[in-house]
Amino acid sequence: MPAPKPQKQNYRNFFSRMAGKLSNAKKPKWFIKGVIKLWKKKYKIDLSEYVIPPNGFKTFNSFFTRNLKPGTRPISNGLVSPVDGFIFDFGKITGDNKIYVKFKHYYVDDLICDEYENMSSYAVLYLSPANYHRVHAAFDMEITDISYLPGTLRPVKPKVVYKKDRVYCRNERIVIHGKSEFGKFYMILVGALFVGKTKLSFDSGLQTNIKKGVASKRIYDTPIIIRKGDEVGYFEMGSSVILFMDDDRLANIKLPLNSPVSVGTNLA
Repeated sequence: MPAPKPQKQNYRNFFSRMAGKLSNAKKPKWFIKGVIKLWKKKYKIDLSEYVIPPNGFKTFNSFFTRNLKPGTRPISNGLVSPVDGFIFDFGKITGDNKIYVKFKHYYVDDLICDEYENMSSYAVLYLSPANYHRVHAAFDMEITDISYLPGTLRPVKPKVVYKKDRVYCRNERIVIHGKSEFGKFYMILVGALFVGKTKLSFDSGLQTNIKKGVASKRIYDTPIIIRKGDEVGYFEMGSSVILFMDDDRLANIKLPLNSPVSVGTNLA
C-alpha cells in the first residue's frame, strides 16, 4: 500500500509567507518596538529568562525566536519535554495504528507519509504564542533521516483541533526519525497558520513553507547526534510537537493533560 500523500498548499500558506516576511522587517523601528511591547503585555512574557541583544530585538522574528539564558532550563533525568508548552494529549497507539487527540483520530501513516516502523506510544505538546519556541532533544538522539511534508497551515490551537478533522495530517510538517536510549522514535514538528518557517538547527539546508513545496526525504549516511537538552530547531510562530516511541513510555506520562511543561521537565 503506497504511503499517503501530503496535503496541498492553499491561501493560508501565502498569508503565512507574508507574515514571515513582515516579521523579519527591520523598519519602521517604532512600529516593531510597539508590536513587541504589545505582544509582551498581551501574553505576559517575562524576558528575564532570555538573552536580549545589546540594542534590543531588531525584528519581531528575532524576539519571537529568542534564546534562553544558559542554565535557565535544568534538564531532568529520563525522557524530558522538548518544549515549553502544554501536554495536549498522550496515550498508546492502537493495534490499527491510530492515535486519538482530543477525540479526533489520526493514523500514524497519515502523519508520517512514509513506510514507518511500528510505534507503541505518543504524546502531543502544544506551544502557545506566549511560549519559548525552540525545540530541544527529549533524550540523546541519533537522527537517521528526516522528511519534509508540505501542506496547508491551519491554526493548531486547542479549539481548532477539537472542531476540525485531521489538522495535523493536513498541516505542513517535518518528521525526524532515529534511535535513542529508549528505542526508536519519531519527532514531528507541525507547522501552523502564520508560521513563516520551521527551521532545523542541524540541517540549515531544509526550507519550509516555500511556494510549490515538494515532499522530500533526507537519509544521513552518518547519523546526526544531538544530546538531550540541546537544540533541534525552532518555529517562527506557535505550533505543536508530536512524539512517537516504540515502547509504552509516553503512555505513562504522570502529569495530567493540559499541564504546563518546560524544556527539561521529566515526562517519563
